[in-house]
Amino acid sequence: MEPNTADLTDQTYWEDTWTRKDPRPWADLGWVQDRYNWFAWDHLLRARLRPQNGRRFLEVGCAGGKWLIYFHKTFGYSVTGCDYSETVCAMARRNVEAAGIDGTILQQDLFTLTGEFDVIYSHGLIEHFNDPKGVLEKFVSLLHPSPGTLISIVPNLTGLSGFYNRLLKPETFTTHRVITLDELRGWYEEIGLHNIEGGALGSFVPFMFPRDKIRREHPRFYRLFWGAFLGPLTWAANRLCIWLFRRVGVRIESPRFSPYLYAIGEKRG
Repeated sequence: MEPNTADLTDQTYWEDTWTRKDPRPWADLGWVQDRYNWFAWDHLLRARLRPQNGRRFLEVGCAGGKWLIYFHKTFGYSVTGCDYSETVCAMARRNVEAAGIDGTILQQDLFTLTGEFDVIYSHGLIEHFNDPKGVLEKFVSLLHPSPGTLISIVPNLTGLSGFYNRLLKPETFTTHRVITLDELRGWYEEIGLHNIEGGALGSFVPFMFPRDKIRREHPRFYRLFWGAFLGPLTWAANRLCIWLFRRVGVRIESPRFSPYLYAIGEKRG
């Protein structure tokens, strides 16, 4: 199928990206508790969303399906995933089936999607378009005003991750549009959403260093730099952030260094 003309990536890009990914089991949700970013995100989502069996959930750009599994197991939602990569869809189907979930995976261009959903989620998707607001408008057209909930996460390329990529992987900016938190919140307001919440997600956990490229092109440097320095620093920072959040409720997050930005809003009738 042909990608939308506003795409910064094509189907080949995603086939190549996911062919290099190692398959992982996501069914037990242990990964949510192991990394501070997802540990904090889990708490944010539980505070905002209500469990309800059968509520219709759509993830656009579903990748390997881990968030489909999460939303079904955590909130009881009836899950549908969409991606236009054949490799990604096959991976998502395997993972969802292995988790014992009766989900639906659609290999489809998002602009051709139809139907109605109660919650729509995208994670690392809209930044791959020249017109992210247009993508969000498409999502809103699929939301049921019950109210329906729209959730978006984008990489924070204005912060520490952006610095890493400008220094070590500048080609990132040919496939990613830089989105600020003010832009993301502003688009949510402009497309008519209500009860908008937005912020930085994740703390100083420097795993966003583009180690895939360095590992391929400079393996000896990677082993030295990651193994001796950045890897242990990432582990220590991650454990400290989880400990502070669990023990005293402190979250150290900022657009200056957090790896992600997020927005949540509601469509009302």
